[in-house]
Amino acid sequence: MAEKKFYTKKEAADILGIHPRTVERYLLSGKLKGARFTKVWKISEDDIQAFYDAAKEETAEAIKERSGAGVKNGGGSHEQS
Repeated sequence: MAEKKFYTKKEAADILGIHPRTVERYLLSGKLKGARFTKVWKISEDDIQAFYDAAKEETAEAIKERSGAGVKNGGGSHEQS
């Protein structure tokens, strides 16, 4: 069995490029999974990857929705006189 890699809140923040307090907010909300041992959070590499993948999917959906919004309104059709 392969040994799992775990990261602290600060290490996870460095990997994700966000502030450690933001990581803590995500952990407390359940958006990012982790385990708290007294005052120390441990986040698995798999959970960081799952969080990243979910954020990537949300971003793709938001971009898709925004790009489709202009088309719904007719896209600025031109009339010739």
